[in-house]
Amino acid sequence: MTGTKALYNHAHTWARYLMVITGAFGIGGGIAAVNRLVMKAIDDHEGQEYHLDVLSLLEQGEPLESHYFHPERVSYQCFAGNRVRFILALWRKLASTRYDWVHCDLVSLAASMAPWAWAGRCRYTVWLYGMDVFSLLPGWRGKIGLRGAWKRLAISEYTRDRVLERYDVSITTCELALDPVKYGVEMPELESGTNLHPPIALVAADGNKRMLGAQVILHVGRMASREQYKGQDVLIRTMPAVLSQFPRAQLVLAGHGDDLPRLLSLARSMSNDVRSAVFLPGYVPDSELDELYNACYLFAMPSVGEGFGLVYLEAMRRAKPCIGGKVDATPCVVEDGVTGLLVDDPRSPEQVAQAILHLMQQPEQASGMGIAGYQRVRTRFLFPHFVERFWKIIEA
Repeated sequence: MTGTKALYNHAHTWARYLMVITGAFGIGGGIAAVNRLVMKAIDDHEGQEYHLDVLSLLEQGEPLESHYFHPERVSYQCFAGNRVRFILALWRKLASTRYDWVHCDLVSLAASMAPWAWAGRCRYTVWLYGMDVFSLLPGWRGKIGLRGAWKRLAISEYTRDRVLERYDVSITTCELALDPVKYGVEMPELESGTNLHPPIALVAADGNKRMLGAQVILHVGRMASREQYKGQDVLIRTMPAVLSQFPRAQLVLAGHGDDLPRLLSLARSMSNDVRSAVFLPGYVPDSELDELYNACYLFAMPSVGEGFGLVYLEAMRRAKPCIGGKVDATPCVVEDGVTGLLVDDPRSPEQVAQAILHLMQQPEQASGMGIAGYQRVRTRFLFPHFVERFWKIIEA
C-alpha cells in the first residue's frame, strides 16, 4: 500500500480516504450518526489536506448537508440498497486507487474488502457497534469482515469485551461524542435557577392534546419491530405505579418506526389515567426534540442492547439525570448513583418504576445527578475528545 507513512504525517499535503458505509444523512440511527462524526473528524484533522470517496449502500441521493466536510473534497455515491452495484463500485475503487486509509461502518459490509486486504491492496478499519456483533452467529460475512480488518474500533468497553469473548482479535475502544454540527464543540453554560422552557402541547394516547408539565419522563429512540430492546414498552408499563404517587407525571416516547403502532396500542390498553399521561409523537424534528430534552425531569431508556447510547449524552448535556440498565453498554456512559440510576433488570417495570419514583421523590439528588452528567460530557464526550481518540488510534 502506497502512502502508508503519509497517513501518519500531518505535513503530508494530500491524503486519499475511502468510506464504505450504510449511510450518513439519508437514514437515521446511531450508525449514521457515527459516520457523520468520522467525516467531520477527517475534515477537522489538523494540517491534513484530503480527498474522500464515500460509497453509501442505503442512501438514495447525495447529502444535502455539507457542514461535515468540504464538498469539493468529497465524492459521494449512493446505491439505494442495491448491494450488487455497491460492491462492484467498491471493487472498481479499490482496483483503480491506492487509498491511504479505508473505513467501513459494519463488519458485514467489510467482508467485501477482506480479499483486497489479504492481497495487500488496502488496509481497512471497521466499527464494532453492538447489535451487529452481539449475536452468537453474526453471519459469515460479519466474521470475514471482522477478521480481515487492519484495526477494529469498538464504541465502548462493553462492546469490546463482548466481541473478545468469542473472537481472538485485537480491538481498540473509541468512545463516541456529541455531534459537533448539532451541539457545537463546547458546552453551553448551565443556567442557574428554574429552567424555563416554552410550553409544549402533545397528543396523548387517549387522543386528546395536553400540555406537558414539570414531571416529564423522556425516552428518545427508534421504534423498530425487529429491535424491541430499547425499553419503550417497559416504560409504558411503569406508569400505573408512577402515577399512583405522582399523578401529574407524564411519559413522552419520541421516535418513529414500524413498532410505533404496537406501542400505541399498548398505551391505549392501559387505564384512563395512563392513556392520558403517555405521549407518542412519532418523529420529532431536532428543534422540537431539543425543547423536549429541556422540558423533561429525567431521561429513561431501560435498554438491553445498547453498544454505547448517544441519547444519554444528549440528555446529560442538558443536565438531566438518566435511568438505564446494567446489562449492556449503558454503564460505560451513565455512572450509577452519580449521573443517574441503573437497574439490574431493565425489562422489569417494577425496578424501572422504583428508580423513577426515587428520583422524583429526591429532586435535589436528581438535580445533582444531572449536573454531574453535564460535567461528565464536558470533560469526556465532546467532539474534540472524539477527534483526539479517533486519530490516536488510526495513526498509532
